[in-house]
Amino acid sequence: MTAVLSEHLRRGDSYEVESFDYCDDALAMLQRQPFDLVLVLSFNTPWRTWPSLRSPARRIGSASAILFLKQMRALPSPPRVIVVSALALMSPRAKEEALANGAFALLPKPVILGELDRLVLRALEAEVGDR
Repeated sequence: MTAVLSEHLRRGDSYEVESFDYCDDALAMLQRQPFDLVLVLSFNTPWRTWPSLRSPARRIGSASAILFLKQMRALPSPPRVIVVSALALMSPRAKEEALANGAFALLPKPVILGELDRLVLRALEAEVGDR
């Protein structure tokens, strides 16, 4: 899914896209260079602990989703974040927690590319205080 969404967003040189498999790799890049928008492509529970170094759970969207949102929110220039997930599998509490911890919007899987485009544009046009 990462490759399909990245290619879709790159088409026509619309956006510069970087992708990362691991939360800490993405966070390291965000600390060096601000990004306008981050897509988190999965949101599984539980999310309470930051997984150990190079464990499979370090992948974006695994156990660290809420902590990853919190870490991005603490950056000097936090990006807007769209969480892409099978929302039907997310509890209402998980959805509320994602939004409370910095998610700009939630986008259900399977992704409808037109809806992704609409949310990306809305996120990029939003005022800074709307993050």
